Amino acid sequence: MQTTPESQALVPPTAKGAPSANSTPVEFIELGLGLEMLLETHPVFADAVKAALMPLDGEFLFELPHGDKPDGKGRVAAVRLAFAGSDEQRLVFVIMADDGIETSVEAADVQPEHLTSFAEAFVDVLERLEKAGAH
Repeated sequence: MQTTPESQALVPPTAKGAPSANSTPVEFIELGLGLEMLLETHPVFADAVKAALMPLDGEFLFELPHGDKPDGKGRVAAVRLAFAGSDEQRLVFVIMADDGIETSVEAADVQPEHLTSFAEAFVDVLERLEKAGAH
């Protein structure tokens, strides 16, 4: 089998659970493919993201408008996923373009600081509520 740049990008995460610099986590691919199939039967973006997360044991956090056009269909959903080899869930963003068709799954470190900070604060509040509920 000949290796192409595309297949090299699909190298699984490192043993510590973090993707290496030149790889796409397999969970991103699984979530993206699941989302593409589910958007046909789940017309609401958030519902499709939640359904795509189910087999991955991911956690849906929130969804916001996202895009360049005020009347665009762009959306962004913050989710948490555990990468292979790790039980720790990491922050990930699922993005639907303004056209309402194209989607992508991206790491938190490539998102604008204000979006990542908001999502991290949201997770912090959830974790504090969970701890308070456990007492």
